[in-house]
Amino acid sequence: MTTAIIYASTHNGNTEKLVKAIADKHPDVTLIDATTSKEVDLSKYDVVCFASGIYAGKFHQSVLNFASVNLPQDKDVFFIYTSAMNTDFTKSIKKVLERKNATVLGRFMRKLLILCKYTP
Repeated sequence: MTTAIIYASTHNGNTEKLVKAIADKHPDVTLIDATTSKEVDLSKYDVVCFASGIYAGKFHQSVLNFASVNLPQDKDVFFIYTSAMNTDFTKSIKKVLERKNATVLGRFMRKLLILCKYTP
């Protein structure tokens, strides 16, 4: 099964680390950076994943734009997102996918621990 993972990882690079680890273990996975790739034919993939850090409560705008422009109708999709909060942040991407009649297979959320050192 061929899978495309469209991702944006612009803050700490955590999402990119995660999707690269997945791609390293699965040769049938193609990574597409939404911040640098604007048009890609996704019809050849069996499944499409949208991966992002969370920015102001939603997926990165480049991922949302990429999905809106490039996702064919009736695709199977899933989500990966990284966040410091254990919240469902898929509302923004789901709005885009509803217009594409996509079938959401599931989501994976990686909660990141943020460690702060207090110095008076």
